[in-house]
Formats: sequence, structure tokens, C-alpha cells
Amino acid sequence: MTGLYEIDAHLTGLWLLSGLAAFGLVIGILSGLFGVGGGFMVVPLLKLVFGIDYPLAVGSSLSFTIGTGAAGMLRHMRLGNVEFKTTLLLGSATVFGAIFGANLLEFLKDSLGGTDERHFTLLMHGLFVLVLLVTAWMVLRNPGETTQRPLLARLPLPPYVDLPSANLTHISLLGLFVLGLGIGVFKGLLGIGGGVLFVPALMVVVGLQVRQAIGTSLGVVLFGSIAGTIKYAQRGNVNLWIVMSLLVGSVVGVQIGVWACQKLHARGLRRWFVLLVLLVAAVLAVDFVRKAWG
Repeated sequence: MTGLYEIDAHLTGLWLLSGLAAFGLVIGILSGLFGVGGGFMVVPLLKLVFGIDYPLAVGSSLSFTIGTGAAGMLRHMRLGNVEFKTTLLLGSATVFGAIFGANLLEFLKDSLGGTDERHFTLLMHGLFVLVLLVTAWMVLRNPGETTQRPLLARLPLPPYVDLPSANLTHISLLGLFVLGLGIGVFKGLLGIGGGVLFVPALMVVVGLQVRQAIGTSLGVVLFGSIAGTIKYAQRGNVNLWIVMSLLVGSVVGVQIGVWACQKLHARGLRRWFVLLVLLVAAVLAVDFVRKAWG
């Protein structure tokens, strides 16, 4: 693991630590409010704002989301917002996907970043923009409370499982595994905590209601984040100075976010979630254009 002063960043020393702590406070609020690990913002903004290279940002983000995911999940467990069987099934599949995604990032960096780091940065920017736009679309097309059976309940792929605490029956076990595996690949590749993809997926594909989807997604975050952190740490791409600074702020922020989650209407949560996702996508798109034609 690299030291603080070995990071090729825009800021150094106490300025870097203070900025990361303030950033962690914001991410913690978002984690508790929307059920996101924060990686969809942490990774690209560590690159854009703090000047930290993508592999180190991804590895440190995965380590950071272990803390935010655990804190948020414990609070949501007390509120009854976690579907435990879904968490276990999806989380197990996410572990395999996260390991594959971490290996894929290393391959892409070696292939594209060997002679020109700009090409690798553009690819990562593009992937983040694509994932964020798809996520926003998934949330917008979900009507929220609906009587229609979820996708995995209509999928003719046995065996099937029931999710009693969510009042869901005949859910495809194979479908759950494929969903967890796919999200895990993005987790390991982009350092996404999971919520930014899992919250809409759990609502649209599995059929969980919004607050239960948020709590469950935080549980799934832990599985993939632990696996991804171990994989990145083996290559020296986890920095404890970054991780601990982010956690200092997020520990407070996540409690604020969970409290706000209980006060807001589900439709309001979706609307603000989409606006946030589109804002981050726009910032990345602008930087993509600047680097591509600058």
C-alpha cells in the first residue's frame, strides 16, 4: 500500500486529508440516503478533483465502501429495510464478479495505458458515463409501487426461491446469480460500491420496494467490496490514508443520510437520485471532451 506522499495528486499533506474528509461527509450522506456505496462519485471525483490515478482510486474506493456499507446496513437493519436472503444470494455472486472485474481493469490499463495514460482515462470516463446513464434510465422507467410481477418472477429459469420478507415468490435463482455476477464485474472494474446499480435493479428486476432495495444493496456492497479490496491491495492499489480520511467524514454523514431517507417520500428519493446521477455523468462527459479534443 502506498504512503500519503507517494500519491500523484493535485493536493498534498493536510490539504489533501482535509479535502478527502469533507468529501467523505458528502458521500456518507448519499450512502445513507440513496443506498449507494458512493463509488460512482468517489472514483471519478478522486481522479478529477484530487488527481489520483484510476487504479488507486478504484482500490481505495472499494475499501472505503466497506465502512460506509457496513454502517448504512446496520442502521437499515434496525429499521427493517434489509431482505437477508436476497443479500446473501446476490452478494455471493458479486464476489466472483468483483474479482474478474479487478483483473479486467489491470488488463485494460496495461493494454491502453502502457504508452499513453490518456487513452485509459478516456475509456474509464466513458464507462462511468455509460453506467450512470443506464442507471438513470432504469430508475426513471420504474413506476415505483406496481402490481406487475417483477422480471425474475416471470423468468422461466429454474430453480426458484421465495423471498418471504419482501412478499415475493417464484424468483429465479439463476437470474439472481447472473444479476449479482454482472454487477460484481462493474464493481471490480469501476470501484462502484453497488448501490448505484443495485438499487434500481432490485426494484425493477427483483421487485423490492425502494427502502428495502436501499438497505439490501448496502448488504451486497460488503461482499464485493471486501473481495475487490483484497484483490487491489495485492497490487498496492489501496491507500489507507485515502480510505481513513474518507471514512472520518462518512461515519457522520451516513447517519444523516439514513435519517433523511426515512423522512422523504419514495418518489422524491428516485427523483433526487436521478438528478445526482446525471450531474456526475455530465461532469465526466465534459472532462472526456476536454481530454479527447484538448
